[in-house]
Amino acid sequence: MRLALVAVGLLISAPPNATEALKARDAEVRKQLPPPGSPVTPEVRSKIENTLTRTVDMESMAKEALGKHWDEQPPAKRQKFMRAFVNRFKRVSGDQIESYRTSKTEFLPEQKQGDTVQVPTRLVVKGEPTNVVYVMRREGNEWRIVDIVVDDVSTVENYRSSFSRIIAKEGFDALIRRLTSTA
Repeated sequence: MRLALVAVGLLISAPPNATEALKARDAEVRKQLPPPGSPVTPEVRSKIENTLTRTVDMESMAKEALGKHWDEQPPAKRQKFMRAFVNRFKRVSGDQIESYRTSKTEFLPEQKQGDTVQVPTRLVVKGEPTNVVYVMRREGNEWRIVDIVVDDVSTVENYRSSFSRIIAKEGFDALIRRLTSTA
C-alpha cells in the first residue's frame, strides 16, 4: 500500500512533457491578457513578459548567441551583457502582446533530438500561419526553451550573426550599449 502511494505521488509530481509545459505557459499568458480593446498597463505588460520569458534558459541562449565571445569576456562584462540581453528579450516578447490577443497556437507532435526536444507549433495571427519550433531541454523538473526557430530561422543563430558582426566592427561594449539602448 505504501509503495502504491509513493508511486502515485511520483506520478502526480512528475513534470509535464515539453509540449504540456508550453501549453501551460500559453494558457497562463492568455489568462493574464486584458479583454480586447482594453489597454495593456505597464504592470500587466511586465507580468506577461515575465511569464513569457520564465521558461527560457536565458543564460544558455546568451552563451550560444555569443559563441566564442562569451569565454573571452570577464565575469563582470558577462553579467552586464546578461542584464542587457534579458531586458531586450523581455521587451521583444512584450512587443508581441497585441498579436497574442488574436492569435491561435496549434501544438504539433514533439520530436526528440539528442538532449533536446523540438516542439513544433503553428501560430496563426490574423489568418496568417507562422511555423514556430521551440527547442527545449529538461533541467531538473522543468522544461526550458534554449532556442526558438521561426519559419526555419533560429533565434540563437540570428543573434550570433548580428552580435558577431557588431563585436567585430565596434567591440563588445558597443554590443551591450546597443542592447541597452533598445531595452
